[in-house]
Amino acid sequence: MPAPSPHELWRSLRNVHSLSFEARSETGTGWSGSGTGTVIVTEPSTGVLVFTESGEWQPNAPGRNPIRFTNVFRWSAMGDAIRLEHLRFGPERPVYLFDLALSENGEWREVSPHQCNEDCYTAKLALDSGRLLVNWKIQGPQMQESIAYTYW
Repeated sequence: MPAPSPHELWRSLRNVHSLSFEARSETGTGWSGSGTGTVIVTEPSTGVLVFTESGEWQPNAPGRNPIRFTNVFRWSAMGDAIRLEHLRFGPERPVYLFDLALSENGEWREVSPHQCNEDCYTAKLALDSGRLLVNWKIQGPQMQESIAYTYW
């Protein structure tokens, strides 16, 4: 499937209202499970979208109860790239994750991985039948995780 243009990607981001995800851990951290939720998209300024996500995550471990979650992400248009930041400390103190751009092989990928202590975060993004797919990988001495998000 061909990668979406920056314009197509931005239009898809603007129209998101729901999410689901599957988390898989190769290290037995207990972070395997699935979640669903809603996304409220706001546009505080031209070229900036804020995703306020909330929902429920169900760990795969037997006997574990569902866990409520919330996340706030900011997507910013940067020419042919899109910047992704996590707003866990508020919009004035964003945690920069990475810029996503079309790679040589035609995928939207991180320009440079995000390093958090010893853990390295990478991501790729695609559109499939109107759904936005974001696949995260977290690799480190204690973590071997993957999270597959679907936004629509």
